Amino acid sequence: MASVLSAHVPNLWDDAKAPTDPVDQLIYASNLLGSDLRVTNFGGGNTSSKIFQPDPLSGESTEVLWVKGSGGDLGSAKRGNFASLYQGRLLALEAKVKQEGLHEDQVVALYNHCNFNLNPVACSIDTPLHSYVPFQAVSHMHADAVIAIAASENAKQLCSEIWGSDMGYLPWKRPGFDLGLMLRDLIAENPGIKGALMASHGFICWADDWKSCYALTIDMINKAQEYINSKTTSTHAFGQVVRPKLSDEDARTTLLNLLPTLRGKVAFEGKRLIACVDRSEAALDFMARSKMDALAALGTSCPDHFLRTKIRPLVLSSLPSSDKSDRSDLSDYLDKELATFRENYAAYYERCKRPNSPAMRNPNPSVVLVPGVGMISFGKNPQEAKVTGQFYRNAIEVMRGAETVGKYVALPEQEAFDIEYWLLEEAKLKRQPPESEFSRQIAVITGGAQGIGLATAKKLAKGGACVVILDINEEKLAEAVPEIEAVAANKGSVVAVRADVTDLSDVSAAFEEAILKFGGVDLCTVSAGNARRGTVADTTDADYDFQAELLMKGYFLAMRAATQTMIQQGTGGSLVVIASKNGVAVGGNAAVYSAAKAFELHLMRTTAGDLAKHGIRCNAVNPDAVLIGSGIWNDAWKQQTAKTLGISVEELPEHYRKRSLLGVIVSADDCAEATCWLLSEARSSRTTGCTITVDGGVKEGFLR
Repeated sequence: MASVLSAHVPNLWDDAKAPTDPVDQLIYASNLLGSDLRVTNFGGGNTSSKIFQPDPLSGESTEVLWVKGSGGDLGSAKRGNFASLYQGRLLALEAKVKQEGLHEDQVVALYNHCNFNLNPVACSIDTPLHSYVPFQAVSHMHADAVIAIAASENAKQLCSEIWGSDMGYLPWKRPGFDLGLMLRDLIAENPGIKGALMASHGFICWADDWKSCYALTIDMINKAQEYINSKTTSTHAFGQVVRPKLSDEDARTTLLNLLPTLRGKVAFEGKRLIACVDRSEAALDFMARSKMDALAALGTSCPDHFLRTKIRPLVLSSLPSSDKSDRSDLSDYLDKELATFRENYAAYYERCKRPNSPAMRNPNPSVVLVPGVGMISFGKNPQEAKVTGQFYRNAIEVMRGAETVGKYVALPEQEAFDIEYWLLEEAKLKRQPPESEFSRQIAVITGGAQGIGLATAKKLAKGGACVVILDINEEKLAEAVPEIEAVAANKGSVVAVRADVTDLSDVSAAFEEAILKFGGVDLCTVSAGNARRGTVADTTDADYDFQAELLMKGYFLAMRAATQTMIQQGTGGSLVVIASKNGVAVGGNAAVYSAAKAFELHLMRTTAGDLAKHGIRCNAVNPDAVLIGSGIWNDAWKQQTAKTLGISVEELPEHYRKRSLLGVIVSADDCAEATCWLLSEARSSRTTGCTITVDGGVKEGFLR
């Protein structure tokens, strides 16, 4: 049997949970609708209520349209995500538009003059769709099953067959004021309809209260699903299987080889992207079928889809062998495929551009289909990359449904372009806040669950980076993740990996996790450390092996893994070695520890010298006496140090404070600040081979 669309969507309305306040009830209904991706895609769709409220100035009862604002997601929307406007003023805009001959895009700025109670939330372009419906509750959704009907060759006929007199039909029209007027006229001409199917777009429906409107929304979606499923036959909607699916192990090998190279090549004007891999059955099955090439070339239909996915994806159907030792064939192949994609995209832009169109954006694909392997989507952060992939998954389901009931029809190229390069969308992009310092970058931090590593991880995540922390202490890892997530700028940007950094397989697996999760590595802080006291005369073999493995081999393995990936990406990178004052000054009763720290500093310098040609910078931080939170400063080390100094453990902080020229205590956060400065392209792009001391001023540790 051919696969069918997902199962019946349940009605989740609960009278006991539904608020009585009309605005809160709108939010309750919106959250229910947005919680199921079968109902609407992430960030898609909008809802509204018309509510009579006292005017803030006159106190008179006035009708207010509460409608989901621009951006945001229905599933998590709160009151602050809804615009509120005087309904009477919105309706009066039609006369002004006709009188002054305004283009519909010019109307958007006028919505600000309709704001109720100084609500600053930016209005959605779909505001007229809600305003011109003469019912209290309005639901506009982008359900895959319904869009499948809307994107079918015979959509109007199917609309009548599936929903009868309950659903009207509107031909394709770009979202905006004119579409709102078209909907108003459709309702006036067909007073019994309960909704409207909008070609290649979605549907909208309405009722006198939100409980009824919610139930109607679910019912209309389920009718579309049931109809599509009833037309399912033994012939698959996407044709026969013509490409094999790789095993999980082979797909993993391919992705580890492909992702860093591909990610490096789709960077645009110095701006990297974060990758997300989808190996779901739905995506793999689509790519395995005979119709995939033709359908992928057609492009997507719903405006929400191709705003994220571009008009069409790149298909990589002939990848060279995944041999790590020689990636030149892969690089050449990707260069050729991407060059063709860029040329075609530039030609599309030239064919369709208007005199006032914005300049062409990144001509690289945002969705890459690799048959047998998976779908790779890109975005400026993990959430955006994931949502881009989800949107193409939505598009796949739309194609599946449309091909089941007839023939899928993509949006005309010019219409697609006019959405992608819509001046209103361009204005929205320009309103976005500046990106954070470490946005679009992927950082791996050894010893990242405590001390300097943890402090660095928190600063990087707060600055927009994707962060992969390695640590041997699973308990500390479990505690560290929520700490980092609490300050992270982006959802889904923190990964923890239990790893012994002296074990090659552990280190390799951890860096592979960074590649598979985010696409590569741009930043690396090598921080995992510990220490043993002892002179050369009394250091045991076990203590020597422990320190040599951790502080020399462990640093080498991490730096090698990081730089190999950075070279593969071809977009440069930055490493910071957390060394020690002891790498410069003679540390008493710590012979091997001090020598190992000197090794780390010179390994840093050789790396800086050797790899500068690849745009890779390597620097170091020399801390001293970071007593709080550090893995090195455990009870045993404190006791041994205190004994060496002839003082008590309690006296250690004051001893080190007085020893520093500045008379200060050095914290992990102080060291993390220096580390992030060295990692930052914005702040230290001209610095490599450098060591920054963060020790409060210890003369013996001065560099010369």
